[in-house]
Amino acid sequence: MRSFRRRPAGQAAGQAWRWADRGVLFALSALFCGVASSVFLKSVSALPGGQAIAIRSAFALVLLLAVIAVRSLKGSGARLGKTGCVRAVLDATAGLAFAYAVFELPLGLLASIHATLPLVSVALAAILLREPLSRRVLLAIVMGAAGVLVILQPGLEASPLGLALALLSLFAYALRDLVTRRMEAGGDLVKSVALSAFLIGLAGLLTGATISPPPLVPGDFVLLGLAAVTFLGANTMIIAAFRRAPVARIAPLRYSSILWALLFDAILWGHMPEPATWFGIAIILAAGSVLLLRPGHISGRQ
Repeated sequence: MRSFRRRPAGQAAGQAWRWADRGVLFALSALFCGVASSVFLKSVSALPGGQAIAIRSAFALVLLLAVIAVRSLKGSGARLGKTGCVRAVLDATAGLAFAYAVFELPLGLLASIHATLPLVSVALAAILLREPLSRRVLLAIVMGAAGVLVILQPGLEASPLGLALALLSLFAYALRDLVTRRMEAGGDLVKSVALSAFLIGLAGLLTGATISPPPLVPGDFVLLGLAAVTFLGANTMIIAAFRRAPVARIAPLRYSSILWALLFDAILWGHMPEPATWFGIAIILAAGSVLLLRPGHISGRQ
């Protein structure tokens, strides 16, 4: 008869930490890809926003359908499931609103608004998913929020439409993250992302159908192709992150997207941050350090 040995508590905790650490790496990669996709999309200045969004989604959908077809031939495909459909609708709503906001706001401002997402997603996770929160997590979130408030200075001049779209995408992304945690174990994540890409592309096509597109140069197709690849990377890796770590572990990492957005804003469009912005970034970095120094908050204990 085979004997089973109980793993020591320290070994089990170490394995849990390594698993959650993979979730952190996936999340950071997903956030970088999300900013990069926005950069590539915004760089295609010849196209109206809706048409650029539609072409990016078409490229992404072709790649996803190819993956789905290969998996079906191998017999490894799974059903989408109701939760996967709900996730796709929320993701499409958030992605479309965010993509249009990219054309209305500087990336640094848009990323700063979305840096408040941990406040929304962690609160909803505690209420709806009953995920535990430690004082360390709450401290990190409060510090990150303070950094965002410093960046968003009084008297800010910005597009009202862009701000409304940013807020819509913010809440839709928060709900999407929670639904991702509730996806069935056998749910097909690739099909969920494919459905989201289809819905985003369809909406972009409909909103941009009344405008005659200008002729595209090869460089525009390259930019849209890169936007599609990074768009897929952001969507698939954020799913992998939430499958490996709780919302309270992943959500505060979204503050890192501010750094990437401000960097691209400065290099590509000459938007140089003011001293107050750098002070806000320093607070956000400190918040990340507080959160990541110790893994004890994963279980909700100090």
